Amino acid sequence: HNLQEIRQLELVEPSGWIHVPLTDNHKKPTRTFMIQIAVLANHQNGRDTHMRQIKIYTPVEESSIGKFPRCTTIDFMMYRSIR
Repeated sequence: HNLQEIRQLELVEPSGWIHVPLTDNHKKPTRTFMIQIAVLANHQNGRDTHMRQIKIYTPVEESSIGKFPRCTTIDFMMYRSIR
């Protein structure tokens, strides 16, 4: 009921990674619980659209237990994201 449109892009023949900044007017990151990505129209006479490996990066913030350390070892880096 309360979805808000943050960004709308029109891409012509997209290829490779597309970076979409999700910030407000004051360049602060958007705080959200859910992100919905919608393809409103296809190109190339209606061929299927494929989205692969969507990544969402967030800034490191302080929590109630302090600031989280950066992942520096391979063991930590393997489990730092949701798959």
